[in-house]
Amino acid sequence: MDRTERERQAAQRRYLGWGLAFEPTMPGVDLARDIVFDDGPNGRVLALVAGTQNVAQSLSVALTTLRGSNVFDATFGFDGLNALAEQIEPSLIREQVRIGIITLLDRDPRVRKIVDVNLDDGRLGATGTDDAAHAALRSSRTLQVQVQFETITDDRLSVHLGELPSV
Repeated sequence: MDRTERERQAAQRRYLGWGLAFEPTMPGVDLARDIVFDDGPNGRVLALVAGTQNVAQSLSVALTTLRGSNVFDATFGFDGLNALAEQIEPSLIREQVRIGIITLLDRDPRVRKIVDVNLDDGRLGATGTDDAAHAALRSSRTLQVQVQFETITDDRLSVHLGELPSV
């Protein structure tokens, strides 16, 4: 690794932060996360994520946390979950979810520019491509959330933030 790459990684760690590594307790169902351990020189240590991995993990956790449910930070979390409980037109619910995701990204100071927010429920695939993955997504009634954004360190990220119940 050359000096330029080390400097870039140090800037990412400084400006994008670092934190404990979490992984879903039930892969495929993002209900809870647990800390991860690594092998260290003196035994087990807490695993860490830094830079772009920290941003992606933080946004995934925020997307699956109801806004206001964190007693230490009432502004943390995703407000779009309330839209899923309302009895309104499904297309309006999708737009409220999209706005909730954009608001979540906009509140994060590490995100400079939102490029794209994609909510995929398997219904809008290319015509004639009805593969098993799209059929399973349609039948599961979930939205896969994929976002693209630029960070304050000029990195462009495309992150799969997780799945939400669909309408």
